[in-house]
Amino acid sequence: MLNLLKMDAYRFIRNKTMYMLLLLFCAFQIFGIFMMRQYSQEMEAGGGVAVGSLDASEFIQYTLSQPPSWMLLYITVFVVYFYMSEYQSGFGKNYMSMRRARIYTILAKIWISALFVGLLFLTMLVSDWIGRGLFFDNTTWGDTGYFVKLLIGQFLLHWAFAILMLCITVLCKNLLAGVIIGFVLALNIPGMLLGALESLVNGVNISQYWLVNTLVAVKDFNDAGEFMQTLLVAFVFIVVFAAIAVRHKIREDLN
Repeated sequence: MLNLLKMDAYRFIRNKTMYMLLLLFCAFQIFGIFMMRQYSQEMEAGGGVAVGSLDASEFIQYTLSQPPSWMLLYITVFVVYFYMSEYQSGFGKNYMSMRRARIYTILAKIWISALFVGLLFLTMLVSDWIGRGLFFDNTTWGDTGYFVKLLIGQFLLHWAFAILMLCITVLCKNLLAGVIIGFVLALNIPGMLLGALESLVNGVNISQYWLVNTLVAVKDFNDAGEFMQTLLVAFVFIVVFAAIAVRHKIREDLN
C-alpha cells in the first residue's frame, strides 16, 4: 500500500496537468470576481445579491451555487486523466496479478484525489481573497466556526464527487467518456431530472440527497440538521463508490 501511494504521489508531484489546472482555476476565479465587480451595480439594482458585501463564507456558498460547478469540472479532468494515464501506459500489469495490489491502487488514488481537492480549495481561498480584496476591498472571513464547518462539508462533498468520477473511470476505462460524464454531472443534469420527476409524484423528495444538489445548495452550516445531512450524503457517496471501484478493479481483466 505504502509503495503504491509513494508511486502515485511521485506521479502527482510531477504531473504538469495538475499544476496547469490549478493555475487556470486561480486565473479564472480572479477574472470571475472582476466580472462580478463590473456588473455588481446592475445585479443589485435588479434585486440580486450584493456580492461586494458578502464575507468569505457567504461568497463561497454564492459562487458554488452558480451552475455549472467549475470546481467539479476541474476535478473531473484531473481524476480521469490521472487514472487513465496509468491505465493506458500498461504499467499496472506489472503488479496487478496480486489481489491486494488492485485494492491498494484504488485506495492510493482516492487519497491522491483528496490531495488534489485540498489544493483546489486552497487555490480557491487564495484567489477569492485576492479578487475580493482587489475589486471589492472586502477580505472579511465572517464567523470562524461557520467558515470551518463550511470548508469541512464542501471538502467532503467535492472529495465524494472525485471518488464518484474515479469509479466511473474505472468502469468505463475511456478518457473521453469519463470527461463527458463528468461534465454532465457537473451541469447537474441528473439532479434536474430528479427534480422534474419529483414534481410528478407527491411526497417524494430524494433529490436533496443527490450529491451535486447537496453541493450547490445554500445551507446554514450552523444548523445541526443541515450539517449532518451534508456529512451523511458525502459519507454515503464516498463509501459506496469507493467500494464499487475496488470491487470492479479486483475483477478486472487486464489482458
